[in-house]
Amino acid sequence: MSLDCGWDINRSRVNYMPPLPQPRQGERLKVRGRQVGFSFWPSKPAPAHHALQSLLFSLDPWAVIRRSIEKNCPRPRVKEAFATLQQAQDFFSAGTERGFESARPLALYYSYMNLVKSLCLTRGTPNTFDQAQHGLSEQLVPNGRELTGAFLNAYPSPNQNKLQNFDELKHVLTGNRLAANARYDLPHLIPQILSGHRLWSLAANKRERFISTQEIQFTYNPGTQDLWLRVYFFAEDLTRLGVTHQKLLSEGGLAGAFREVQTNDEIEGRRLICFEQIQVTNCANGYPADHILGVAASVKDVLWATVSTVPPYRRYYVYLSPPAEAGSRMTQLLSMYAVMYYLGSITRYRPHHFDALVEGPYGPRIQDFVTGQPLQFLYLMTSEFARQDVTKPSIL
Repeated sequence: MSLDCGWDINRSRVNYMPPLPQPRQGERLKVRGRQVGFSFWPSKPAPAHHALQSLLFSLDPWAVIRRSIEKNCPRPRVKEAFATLQQAQDFFSAGTERGFESARPLALYYSYMNLVKSLCLTRGTPNTFDQAQHGLSEQLVPNGRELTGAFLNAYPSPNQNKLQNFDELKHVLTGNRLAANARYDLPHLIPQILSGHRLWSLAANKRERFISTQEIQFTYNPGTQDLWLRVYFFAEDLTRLGVTHQKLLSEGGLAGAFREVQTNDEIEGRRLICFEQIQVTNCANGYPADHILGVAASVKDVLWATVSTVPPYRRYYVYLSPPAEAGSRMTQLLSMYAVMYYLGSITRYRPHHFDALVEGPYGPRIQDFVTGQPLQFLYLMTSEFARQDVTKPSIL
């Protein structure tokens, strides 16, 4: 005889799990008959919010960036923005061409740094980056080894009247600045790099920390005129990694903003779980499409994305930060930038240490980051410039 009433008869105390709440009544948002797919930039910025944006295919992301600077950069900053963009492109070519393996991390960091300056001149508050500083410094703990014993110090901008590149990038991407000097341990930053994450998992003998979303939906209730997000995951992905639903919320940065709700949905026999945004956005004072940029922005800091040349062109992931490492959590582009700074710094000042890293247990992870990440970083940054999803076409 089996009992199925939420009681665990193998324990001395009652273990009852209350049923999940029902999801709000709502439907997939459509604008002018077109279903709105998820993007960080699903519509054009003001004053044309209700105009949806499509994916932009480009073989030349540098041209897209140049056009964005022409359109959006304040006139007094344009000359410097174009100069730093040209530097970024030249360093990028040097860092991705064969024959420059020993200098790749340094060339790529300077490419990233100049691209960041162009973005901040276009989208941020600085009028010039003359005399600006990296905003980061790398150190080792006493008797520590490279990477496993390394950490970065980050400095608020301005510092002694000089801009700090890293904090200026943080401000443009997140709207926030460092409140004080901050420390980020490299062993806590490396797993935050999405591409090649399984190589880190094998080298560190740790479980994977990225959970792929199956779908993210803009959901709308025409009666209440409320708009919110639903995020779906395959239940088996969490089971495979031993991740509880509560852990996904707490370590994925979703706690307090999302709740799990009931769903019987599945895809080809694979069960889905659904997390619904707790706070809704009321659209009574305009079209629903006028509000989707703000709804998308509410999750921009907790999602990682990969750019691909085949559908769906963007895949979104949640990164699980162990509580002990939560202080080193960054957004995706910030962590990519910080790790490249570290590798560029040791390549410049201690190249024999970089060689030792490549030959060590994390070697495949480092090599994958240096060779596989630059194009991802470039297209993700291009999307930030254009405020539109940009990817490389698959067929010429």
